[in-house]
Amino acid sequence: MTNPLRILFILIAFSFSLTNSMAQKHNSFAGIRLGYALPMGQFASHDYGTGGYALLGKSIGGEAAWFLTPKIGFGIDVSVNSFGFATGFYAEDMKENSPELESPVEMLSGPYSVRTFMGGVYYSLYIAPKFSSTLKLMAGLLTAQSPDQFHGAQIYVQGKNYWWKTGSLDRTFGFLTGASIEYQVFEHVDLLLQADFAYGEPAFVYDTGLELYTENMKMPVFKLLPGINIRF
Repeated sequence: MTNPLRILFILIAFSFSLTNSMAQKHNSFAGIRLGYALPMGQFASHDYGTGGYALLGKSIGGEAAWFLTPKIGFGIDVSVNSFGFATGFYAEDMKENSPELESPVEMLSGPYSVRTFMGGVYYSLYIAPKFSSTLKLMAGLLTAQSPDQFHGAQIYVQGKNYWWKTGSLDRTFGFLTGASIEYQVFEHVDLLLQADFAYGEPAFVYDTGLELYTENMKMPVFKLLPGINIRF
């Protein structure tokens, strides 16, 4: 078992070991979030050879926290994120940077898939009647899958060629921080708007048939997520 995954399981086990009577007296909650994920930095860059060419994505996730006091708690956050690939820009850049290509590149691409499994500390703030805020700092496992891609182009001397690039999967350590504004609509139900920032550095390994090579990718992601919490 990897060290990040072991840390996550320890955090989950510690959270569940809290007594129910203690948790029910405070701000404990479970909820879901659904919104947009914005790739940043190298992940979104259009620098040919190093950039990820990721587009604005979608995110769905859930989290739960158990509070030891009215302000301090521990919890888990799980999310699934999908990002399209900027095929048009990438195909143009490939043609410009590959003198052996005699025609525009035809290209089809799947999406990036990024999953996060985090555990960490929560801090609750009172703002006004019915309004509160929650801050969190977390660490754990980030799993990233690069796209499957199909290319076609006229190559000097060789003629028309088609090739397939199979996506690569990597699991690595990641961290996540976030803040939310909650509005209490019923006694145990809050609507919220949450902003999260997640980061990881997966290493994608590819096999050309002749050699293996690695592409390291820095993946900062900003997420804006409406959601709902059930408090208990």
